[in-house]
Amino acid sequence: MRSKKNSRKIVVDDIEYRWRAKGGPGSISVGIWPANDIGPYMMAIFGYDETFVRRPDGYITSNGDQIVITNKIVKRVIDCARQKYGYDPNTKGKQLCLSGDEVEWRDAVRSSSNYL
Repeated sequence: MRSKKNSRKIVVDDIEYRWRAKGGPGSISVGIWPANDIGPYMMAIFGYDETFVRRPDGYITSNGDQIVITNKIVKRVIDCARQKYGYDPNTKGKQLCLSGDEVEWRDAVRSSSNYL
């Protein structure tokens, strides 16, 4: 059984899923699984798509405006998996890994800017 700890709930087409996002060096990984624990685990990897700026002291740093993973993006990952790969949350199978480029994310919510 997959742990629900620190996961969020989303319902897509009357099917409950759980998801969790984790930031790492250079990317955000999103893990999604059906709450029934039958269907396979899905993962999508997104770049931060952040702006870099030169600070007054000359250092270049992130502006802090990276994308934020929300239910809207998670739903798009699920929809992509179902449409493109025939993902079925009620059938056991191998883990599915999607590139963030397979999912429309350009209208994602952004973190607040730090320097601009």
